[in-house]
Parts: sequence; structure tokens; C-alpha cells
Amino acid sequence: MEYKVKLHNQARSFIVQAPETLLAAAIRAGMALNYGCSSGTCGLCKVRLLKGDIKEIHPHEFVIPEAEKLQGNILACVCSARSDLEIDALLAHHVADIPQQSLTVKVRKVEQLAGQVYRLILQTPRTRRLRFLAGQYAKISCRDVGAGTFSMASCPCEDRLIEFHVRVSQQDAVWRRAVEKMRLGDELTLTGPYGDFVYDEQAGRAVILFAFDTGFAAIKSLLEHITAQEQELHIHLIWMACGQENLYMRNLCRAWMDAFDHFNFSAIALDTSIQQMMDNSRPGCAAIEEHLTGVMAGYTDLGGHDVYVSAPAPASRLFEKVCRRKNLLSARFFTEPVRGNEEYEWYCRC
Repeated sequence: MEYKVKLHNQARSFIVQAPETLLAAAIRAGMALNYGCSSGTCGLCKVRLLKGDIKEIHPHEFVIPEAEKLQGNILACVCSARSDLEIDALLAHHVADIPQQSLTVKVRKVEQLAGQVYRLILQTPRTRRLRFLAGQYAKISCRDVGAGTFSMASCPCEDRLIEFHVRVSQQDAVWRRAVEKMRLGDELTLTGPYGDFVYDEQAGRAVILFAFDTGFAAIKSLLEHITAQEQELHIHLIWMACGQENLYMRNLCRAWMDAFDHFNFSAIALDTSIQQMMDNSRPGCAAIEEHLTGVMAGYTDLGGHDVYVSAPAPASRLFEKVCRRKNLLSARFFTEPVRGNEEYEWYCRC
């Protein structure tokens, strides 16, 4: 059975597919409800039931005071719906709404996506999950290796699984050894979330997303969150990399184009390597601007658009230059660096 859950005083709702919990359904729908353990221990997922019938489907240790029960307070992580509901719940809309956390996580998967690019999937404990907003990043600490910061490539709707895209070059021998030796079940420390590169859910504007190389991770997180909202938005994803190989998830992007209405995908493979860029960046920058100008040629007025960019600073500036020519509002241009790729420091010479 499916039931609709309306959020009180907000034009938002989500569907519960009984017997899943209200919290699980909200997370799946991209709703940033407050929660901690998600197992009935901490009480952070407490919401107030205003209309409808619910059923507790899991045991819980946290005890709601009798006075609060009389006001309709329930634990979203242990209750499912038996009818359509209306609840009063706090949502995280800003990065300040979510506290910094530190968790011991386990390696669920290590997969080589391209020559130097690996996908790392970490799993949080059942009793403690990482709360974050799509587009944020975290610090991964590996014993005997050190720590690095990487954008989360999954959206919060993935629940316990968190995905990262890690580029490890010859100059980054430590992390190369780490990803090559990681095994299923290895423990790492995850700290975060950090950053304010998050989607403005209240805007309701057409969206252009631009990723350079593994900047695709942060953009993928945003895109999966946006599509989970089931809003009828026009979305254009532009992904640029040095060589075809580094557009390492093109098939996923094409699947999105098939699955979603009003979705467009543009892939740009530069005829140069990162090493060539390092040796002589100016021709590379000229090529980037030329490609971006071409892919944006069909736009005449971006006054009604939001633009999200995860790229090295010079590429971000070049894309902003192209967009400003088409009346993009400066306040609607959001940027994020490519996390974890130290070789991009050369790029600032453009």
C-alpha cells in the first residue's frame, strides 16, 4: 500500500510504501528530516502527527514522554503509515542545520572507473548514519595513510551508502596504494559534512550543471537529489574531461536522459591530457572556452536559470564568463572546486 505524507505548512509531500518507515520514505524522497541513529535510540527523528493513522513496526529504546505523546509526537524511524498523513517536522534547508559528525565506516566497494579514477562506496553503521545535503563533501581518514577531502557522489536518499570518486595520480602514491589495497569490510573514519554547494530547493528554476573531470561527483549528488524531488524542471548536464576515458559514467548520464523529461546531456572530451595542461595551460583554457561557448550557443537568456559548477577555478570563471553574456544573474551561479585532486593546482595559471 502507498500513502501520502504531507508536511504541515509546507508545499511538500512524500509517499510511504508500507511497511517502510516514515523516515526511510522521507530520505528516499530527498527530504532532509532530522535524524540520528534511525533505529529508535536517539529520538532525533521525532515528528508530530497531525492527521492520519500510523503503526509502530520496529521496537525502540527511546521513550517519548507521555505529555508529548498526547501532543501527537512519534518517532519517524519506527512508524509506518496506515493512511494518508499530515505531520509537523523540521527539515534541514541550510548547511548550518546539520551538525558535523564523525563515524567509523566500512568499505563496501572499490571499483576502477577509469585509468586513475576509482569509485569508493562506504557504508555507515545501522545505528548511526551520516546526515548531509547533496553537493557537500567529507574527509576520509585511512589508518597508516592519512586523510583526504572528497565530494560525496551520492545523494542523501541513498541512506547508509555513500559514494566517492577518487582520482589517484602517480604523484599521489599514498592514496593510490590505499585504493588498490582496500578490501571489503576495511574500516575508515568519515568526518563531515562540509561545504555550502547545495541545491536551492525553493528556487524552482531551470538548472544547468557543469562538471569538470571528477567534479562530476558533486554534480551527480546534486542531480540525484534534484530528480528525487520529482519537480518538472529543465535540466542540462555538461560534463567535460581530458579524453573520452575520463567521462567515466557516460552511460549513467545517457540513462538519465532516457529516464527524465526535459533532461539534456552534453559530453565534452578535450583532445589533451591533464599532463599537457600542466605543461602548457593557456591553449587548454582557450579550448575549454571554445567548447563551452559552443555547447551554450542555443541559449539566449539565462535570467531564469540556476547554474551549478564543480570545476577548477579557471574553468569555473570561463563558464561564468560565457553565462554572463547571456544575462545570468551573478547570485544564481554556484561553484565548488574539484575535491581530492591536487594536480589541479597547476590549473590556476590560466
